[in-house]
Amino acid sequence: MKLHLPLLSLPSLLLTSLTLLSSTSVSLALTNSNSNFPKTTSAANSNLFRRNSFSGLSIVHPRYRDAKPQNHALFAAADAAALPPKRDVEVRLGGLFGRSAKSRIMLTDPVWLWSGAMSFRKRIIEWFKFLFFGGLVRLLHYSWVYAFKKSRPVTVYDARAKEIEEGLSKADFFEKYGFVILDAKSAMTAEDWEASDRDLIAIVKEFNARDLDDGAAYNKRIDAFRNADTPVKRIYAEEVKELLQSIVPRAKSIMPPAKGIRRTIGGGIVKGAVKSVHNDYGLIFDEVVERNPYFDFDKQREIYNEMNAEEFMLVNFWRPIKPMSTALRSAPLCFLDASTLSKDDFVLVDTGPSGLSTNLKENPNHKFYFYPDMTVDEVVVFKQFHRVRNETIARMPVFHTAFPDPAADENTEGRVSFEYRVSLLA
Repeated sequence: MKLHLPLLSLPSLLLTSLTLLSSTSVSLALTNSNSNFPKTTSAANSNLFRRNSFSGLSIVHPRYRDAKPQNHALFAAADAAALPPKRDVEVRLGGLFGRSAKSRIMLTDPVWLWSGAMSFRKRIIEWFKFLFFGGLVRLLHYSWVYAFKKSRPVTVYDARAKEIEEGLSKADFFEKYGFVILDAKSAMTAEDWEASDRDLIAIVKEFNARDLDDGAAYNKRIDAFRNADTPVKRIYAEEVKELLQSIVPRAKSIMPPAKGIRRTIGGGIVKGAVKSVHNDYGLIFDEVVERNPYFDFDKQREIYNEMNAEEFMLVNFWRPIKPMSTALRSAPLCFLDASTLSKDDFVLVDTGPSGLSTNLKENPNHKFYFYPDMTVDEVVVFKQFHRVRNETIARMPVFHTAFPDPAADENTEGRVSFEYRVSLLA
């Protein structure tokens, strides 16, 4: 008798969506226009915060270029008065565990219990263990912390101002902090982005139903993720290769997929803004490859070993996209400075067949940054996994989350964004 796949429950989606993309719940509440946080100029008019194009030049404001060294301080003081105000914001971020939280949490996915490949007898045993030996309690506790627990107050700093302060090239800033913003006007249309979106619910169902068709539907969908003829594959992949080469010039091979994830405000628990601090993967390379079924890491590892590459890196290209026409203030993303992490900050979440992901314990040393007023002509590139050969643990990833921008009001345009995860070998 064939098993029919159930509708995904909220706790199940919290797990399966986490291992896919760490999705949580629906739209972020936007504050009203009486916020005391200063509004900023549009990012499109703020090129003083970025180096020109993709050259290796440090950030230098035009009014400084011809200044003699002895007059630099005078020019800098005069120019500082003309810069838009730094927009650090006080917000509340969700999904942070307390310092006493366990470093590894074992969770059982109810969807796997129902539709996973196992005998009827084993299914009964696993359900009994889940209900009466702590599985249900652990799942409910994790869901409460990750999705529903009262958030914690955090200062999110202005990353545009940080780039000016550091005075580094884009490549060096990315190397130091794990994230950077690039000018990246794209030829993609609103329809192109939509046509290149992944069907996350379908891949979860097909993965859990591999016993019904020997994995045929699941394998076909994974192949389409990498190789389908999509606008992203034809257009955006080529744009991304150029961008990535500009900040990681040592890259020997860049492997962009055919699809990404399009999110909207109101996109629900799977395609809405993710409002809990997270990183989508674990920290051990072989575990990442073997325990994350929604990305073709196994094929990536084969190429990594064939080339005998020194580094494997997975980076995320995140941006607001068309049809947006105004600067982003609806649930922007903020990023944790990876250099402020310590090995004791991680909470590894193990969901069995559904994969591994990493959450974070709160730490007063952590520093979060965001790029105010991003436009559709900009993209933030950030590291999600970075393996260096012969190192036992990955380099520090960039934890991230959406948050309510205090500058938003009732007239703020709803966020439409696209995340595109690209592997490289160096």
